Amino acid sequence: MEYLFIHKPNDKSIILDLISDFKKYSKEELIKDYNRAVEIGIIGSRAQAQRLIALNVAFKTHFSKSPIKIEDNILIRLTDKIELFENDWRYLEN
Repeated sequence: MEYLFIHKPNDKSIILDLISDFKKYSKEELIKDYNRAVEIGIIGSRAQAQRLIALNVAFKTHFSKSPIKIEDNILIRLTDKIELFENDWRYLEN
């Protein structure tokens, strides 16, 4: 699941607003939101990409790492579902 994100001038303010919202989330809420994104998959909408970028920042703020991979500030990739484990997250075992 990947999305090629080409930045537009108004993206920054939208993403900053989303980051502000996500920073208020608990760790459990972040994980739930991320897992829902994995269930849906990347659908190719700009709004979804902006949301994933903001969610990535929030994960790094709360956990110092993120299950969302962003390469070269342009390619957004989701990994697998995760769970909260000892105040951190880990990938679910299949």
